[in-house]
Amino acid sequence: MSAAARSWQAWLADGRARLARAGIDEAETKLRWVAAHLLGCGLLDVLRHLPESPAPAQADRFAAAVARLETDEPVQYVIGETDFMGLRIRCDSRALIPRPETEVLVACAEEFLRGRERPVVVDVCTGTGCIACALAKRVPEARVVATDLSAAALELARENARALGATVEFRPADLLAGAAAESADLVVSNPPYVATAEIARLDRTVRDFEPALALDGGPDGLQTISRLVAEAVHVLNSGGMLMMEIGDDQADAVAEMLCRTTPLQFMGLRSDCAGRARVALASRRARAASLGAKRRRPKARTSPSR
Repeated sequence: MSAAARSWQAWLADGRARLARAGIDEAETKLRWVAAHLLGCGLLDVLRHLPESPAPAQADRFAAAVARLETDEPVQYVIGETDFMGLRIRCDSRALIPRPETEVLVACAEEFLRGRERPVVVDVCTGTGCIACALAKRVPEARVVATDLSAAALELARENARALGATVEFRPADLLAGAAAESADLVVSNPPYVATAEIARLDRTVRDFEPALALDGGPDGLQTISRLVAEAVHVLNSGGMLMMEIGDDQADAVAEMLCRTTPLQFMGLRSDCAGRARVALASRRARAASLGAKRRRPKARTSPSR
């Protein structure tokens, strides 16, 4: 029997055997995801295609995908896309793969923006542009600006915005560099938050394939978050919000950091579906009240804190 005449069931069985020999986790799910992508159907619908034979081009692409999966490359990179907030997001090694926990961040942002008149949003470290595109589609009255230090990531984000018909302004920038004071109602970000030493211990699918620039949060994992908090203070309008995705072990440290930042009021944490705190929220205090509070403070003999 020629390779092209083999059924999808046979191709999948062969793929499972190859991935099992390579020690790849969740082989069945990954292979079915590839088949669904090639067939243009849902994961469950793959089952009804099992007796059929793939077209020669489909068979070739499936075999190439299995070879990539054997190296533990993420299946989202292999098929070139993933689902995020109901949107099909293109993804490759130029940016992190959008993950379900980031949807919690978008849901919080959407809730805050609803009902506001032409709010301005800045998505920092935009990566694939998934957050910016989702907010632009879900809150069309918002002006959405997205920044990233990586030119390659910005190009991928632009590709996603074009494909989705999302109106987003993209700017190359290190965090909020160049943003005007009091220019945003919301700063939202999924910043790098993995401690440098921890990167080597990440799962191989992340460590060897996703961009280190988007992962490395410095020695304690909080370096980028700390800088973002400091910059957001100046960019946010009075009453504006800062929303950040954080590591599942960083809730206490980030809450303490935000509580120490006088112009920001820590507003709490939001959890993912597993109950882990993954989103931190803070509000920019009213500037007039903040200035009045400064005038009421007694003079200190020591140098002011930074």
